[in-house]
Amino acid sequence: MKDKVILLFILFLILQQGCSDLIIDGPEKETKLGDFEEAWGIAKHYYPFFEFKKVNWDSIHTVYRPQAMKCKGDEIYMVLYDMFRQLKDGHIDIYTEGGFSVKTFFWPRYYKDKDSFSPEVIRKYFPEPLKLAGEDRFEYGITNNIGYVRFETFSDGSWIKSFTDIMAYLSNTTGIVIDIRNNSGGSASTADFIMSHFINKTQEFYSYDKHKNRYTYSLYPIGASGYLKPVIILVNGASFSCAELFPERMRQLNNVTVLGDTTGGGGGYGRIYTLTSGKRLRIPDNYFTRNDGTIVEWNGILPDILVPQTVQDIKSGHDKQLEYVINYLRAVKH
Repeated sequence: MKDKVILLFILFLILQQGCSDLIIDGPEKETKLGDFEEAWGIAKHYYPFFEFKKVNWDSIHTVYRPQAMKCKGDEIYMVLYDMFRQLKDGHIDIYTEGGFSVKTFFWPRYYKDKDSFSPEVIRKYFPEPLKLAGEDRFEYGITNNIGYVRFETFSDGSWIKSFTDIMAYLSNTTGIVIDIRNNSGGSASTADFIMSHFINKTQEFYSYDKHKNRYTYSLYPIGASGYLKPVIILVNGASFSCAELFPERMRQLNNVTVLGDTTGGGGGYGRIYTLTSGKRLRIPDNYFTRNDGTIVEWNGILPDILVPQTVQDIKSGHDKQLEYVINYLRAVKH
């Protein structure tokens, strides 16, 4: 319900601003029905989780087709929103013709953990102000000779290249914390680039495809030597998508530990599809799994060390997860 209100609010703002590329009068009824049928058909053909989620997509069609037939103006957006919301998938987005993207679902662990994390509280644990890099997407520093780096996205872009300089700065630390709490994900290639700094030879990582076939791929190191000392990856319920793929693959390395709370559970690979009318939607057409083959969708990634954290902890000025990590790395013998 909350997300539906958000969509309505966005549409209201666009109309108030007089956005010229949003159709106000609406296309013909046949076009609206065509949008519905095409969107439904894309999901029918490509969506990988119907069986896992026990969703009868044909029954969903029966419910929402009559609504699509009655649509006026931009009401088709609400029909598509309501239909795709039945899949409870944080990777499904509807794009308005004005360019806005609206998620059809936010995973429950997101609401549980999104406010139990604060960059302001984190900064209190460092003797000097944290440094910024990568178009200010990276925040990093050192405390007690423990390196720390935080970023909220794995999105594509040249900004990621500054991670090499960050790792050079942190190279003499006794351990590194990679904080991807509240990271909503992005590109697997960005994750691979970061991972390549933690190996010193060609490394094979493995995963499973949607047919449950295990496959491996090779990753090559960046530079002459990788960081082989202890690495802790911090996650929480607002870590999603690539921020789940990354820690699960990283802990195939012997020196990596995942700590925090269970991640959001977004295991699909989303792809953007453009309808004949020009409307766009993003929907998964494949997925990744945990290292043991368990589906990540809804289940999330389980930390090696479970350290729950609450909003009250943050309000009292304590990041229990970061405190645990600092004490943990202090105790590790090198």
